[in-house]
Amino acid sequence: MTRLPVEPLPAYWVDAFTQQPFTGNPAVVIPEAERLSATQMQQIAREVNCSETAFISPPTDPQADLELRWFTPAREVDLCGHATVAALHTLVDLNSQYLQPQTMLQTRSGLLAVEIETKEENKGALIWLTVPACQFQPIQAATLSAALGVELTSRDLPSVVDSLNQDVLFPIASLAELHALKPDFPTLGAIAQQQGWRGICAYCLETIESSSSAHLRFFAPHYGIAEDPVTGSVSVPLASYLQQTGNLHQPRLILEQGDCLGRSGRVQVDLSGDRPRFGGQAVTVMRGELYL
Repeated sequence: MTRLPVEPLPAYWVDAFTQQPFTGNPAVVIPEAERLSATQMQQIAREVNCSETAFISPPTDPQADLELRWFTPAREVDLCGHATVAALHTLVDLNSQYLQPQTMLQTRSGLLAVEIETKEENKGALIWLTVPACQFQPIQAATLSAALGVELTSRDLPSVVDSLNQDVLFPIASLAELHALKPDFPTLGAIAQQQGWRGICAYCLETIESSSSAHLRFFAPHYGIAEDPVTGSVSVPLASYLQQTGNLHQPRLILEQGDCLGRSGRVQVDLSGDRPRFGGQAVTVMRGELYL
């Protein structure tokens, strides 16, 4: 049977929190998603198998400039930093009518403000995403420590859960120990799902680059993401917690991630304003078409 022709959907493969192709965190961006159902969005996200796929549609909220939805290969999520940077980077490249100097996103997390800072020619735009401030709740980490494969010893900082994403912030003593982690992913995912956590951010204050403030790894196996290369949405909670505990002494900083995966990326965080924000740049590595 001959298949009826359909109008293809443009799709873009974008590496976020980097300007070097094949580093940072990859995301697929679908800029004309209004004709897709949620089921089709999930099928596409599973098919491309990136940690996140971003779908852009006209908003239904009159206060928003566009609607943005994020899907992992397993489920829809409330907030994703790197796929937001990738999506806005794509719209900048397309000179989209959606964009305003300060663009308001309609999302499952509510209305989120994004600022697009123009950079030098051929350097790409710097995308800033403003997020709410959050609080922190200490947790008992013995079972979690065993699942991460690290010995739980006395530390200056406890493990906490943030109120923004429900991510665990788990301190590690050194960069070598952080890179040597070999989590038991089935157990880690089962614990996170039982506790209602989105993911586990293991971090240390030792860094590769002197200009950075912390190095981290992020695990969310119950979301179909064993390890996320670079996680923008955890950056503000981590930076805010470090500031509250006296381990951060400047309002603007850089967080490192992805180096042990061969996908180094850098997230900028700004805590100087009324509401915290994080940001980064991106690079498009592939353009294509989807046929449904």
